Amino acid sequence: MKKKIAVCGNGWNYDSLLAALDGINEYASREDFDVFVFLSFASYSEHSTLSQGELNIYRLLDPEDYDGVVVLSTALNSVSTAESICRRALERHVPVVSIGLEMEGVHSVCISNDDGMRSLVNHLIEEHGVKRAFFIGGTVDHVDSIARLQVTKECFEAHGLSLNDDDVAYGRWANRYTQMAVDELLDSGKPLPDAIICANDIMAMAACTQLENRGILVPQDILVTGFDNCREGKIFYPALSSVEQNYKEIGEKACDIIYRQIRGEQDVKREMISSSFSCGESCGCAGDLDYEALRILYCRHSYKRNADARLLEQNERVMRAYLTDMPNYSVLKETICNHYRNNHQFEGDGFYIIVNENYFSDVMISEEEIWNHGQIAGTKELVSLVNGEIVSDLPVGQHMIVPGYEKKDGEQHVYFFMPMHYFENNYGYVVLMDYPYLVQGDMLYPYMEKLQQSIRLMRTNLRLKELYDKDQMTGLYNRFGYEGKALPLYEESLQNLSSVMVMFVDINYMKRINDVHGHLHGDNAIRTVVAAINANIPEGSIAVRFGGDEFLIIAPGCNQEKALQVKEGILGFLEEKNAEKVNPYDISVSIGYVVSDPKGRPTAALQDYIREADKLMYEIKKEMHMRMDRRKPRE
Repeated sequence: MKKKIAVCGNGWNYDSLLAALDGINEYASREDFDVFVFLSFASYSEHSTLSQGELNIYRLLDPEDYDGVVVLSTALNSVSTAESICRRALERHVPVVSIGLEMEGVHSVCISNDDGMRSLVNHLIEEHGVKRAFFIGGTVDHVDSIARLQVTKECFEAHGLSLNDDDVAYGRWANRYTQMAVDELLDSGKPLPDAIICANDIMAMAACTQLENRGILVPQDILVTGFDNCREGKIFYPALSSVEQNYKEIGEKACDIIYRQIRGEQDVKREMISSSFSCGESCGCAGDLDYEALRILYCRHSYKRNADARLLEQNERVMRAYLTDMPNYSVLKETICNHYRNNHQFEGDGFYIIVNENYFSDVMISEEEIWNHGQIAGTKELVSLVNGEIVSDLPVGQHMIVPGYEKKDGEQHVYFFMPMHYFENNYGYVVLMDYPYLVQGDMLYPYMEKLQQSIRLMRTNLRLKELYDKDQMTGLYNRFGYEGKALPLYEESLQNLSSVMVMFVDINYMKRINDVHGHLHGDNAIRTVVAAINANIPEGSIAVRFGGDEFLIIAPGCNQEKALQVKEGILGFLEEKNAEKVNPYDISVSIGYVVSDPKGRPTAALQDYIREADKLMYEIKKEMHMRMDRRKPRE
């Protein structure tokens, strides 16, 4: 029977993730399961709210929907998130494996930092005569950073050398903080160490670059090493001496543990995979590989990479231009679907954008409210590209996160899920299928950044338009909204030969309420009338604050009988409010209305009917004032 395995990884550790997926996919081809990869770009060096928005993608994962869960725990850049995922799986009795981080009751596959790291540090000391070193760790409390530092200290002590606390800094696994650490080292006035040992390759390349900026060359003046043996490190100059973690074997081992659990082997297992030293140029050696051949190959493909990047940027620029002036969600959906129908060479033939149903249906709701109401799980598909074709109305929800997903025996698919968010507040996610170009290259992070910016820009423009078109106090459309909403609505009804109710509502004795009771009571009277209108107008109608205390209602498909019901409903609402005796005055309105005759008067303009309704309202108001003036009003 077809199975589903969830994998939680991080895009900043992409080489490790892809290697692990190689092992997982080999297992998948034997055991017939689909892989669901939940991918974030959370970072220790990023603003905490931005990282939280990334980490929220893992909330989309309901362990009960899967036959097993694999968590690259030390790579998520959030130990608490990794622990939470594993705990949720345990609580639901779903097989789970933690890679790199041991947790009570959780099966784990751990990497022996010791083997490769010990070989690297011993190589520096024994082959290159390193006596003084400077260690740049990730974060002070990260398990991998702690382990790599501990091995380095042990190797130095074994050779009668020392690595003091002053010789340790933390680069938070990133470029900027590593460069700052290098500057602090060089500005300290201390002699230049023989080597800088970094806890990952990103920091090692940042250190090399910053040293060169300060006139210090690697490896001529100082040796630098990394950890992870990433692709960039192999074509970097000088190619990095690093440590290889065998993630393909790790991925296979994790799947093997899950299937043993499925078969009923419940004993908690701890598997250990060895790491190995990969000698490169940055320690002064020739290295283990033909780095020059790798660089030549990289250069040969540089034109295509640059051309692809330009084409992708052009596609994104076109989409941003489209999204700048969308009038509503339906037009947005049609436009963005047309865009991806013709431009998906980078996204592949299986691509989905899912958004929270409130995000565009109510553009005035804040991102915070959307998060509180809907969580990350979107229930509205913005784009569904299936086999290269746009498809609509596929089922989607908390337990159907790939729209229309069906298990198909004999086929293996991989789905990648990335969050869409504004700071810590999520409004949807993106799904990519089966290793499209975006997943294979290094474009995924900037692609997601630009996509989120484009969609949020579109929503911001809708929000501004809504503010521009709406009366601030009442929430009804203003004169600008009347022109943009009511006129098109009337023209559409005219073309469809459908009648339209045009109703004018005017508050009686508004000036007296303001003069006697003050403008706050005047505002209260306006809001009460607006509540009466909103409670009684038909769906699809447009209500406009036409003046200070004048309101216009345009209701398509409304006949005389329905128009009378609307009028009586508004009057009845106000009578009930007056009966409550909350205010020291009664609130009443005069209402005049007409129903258009598109067949008998096909050339009549909306303004013609407005004038007629206004005239009828005025006659009713005049008669009502004469009647009410004969009796003393309640004050």
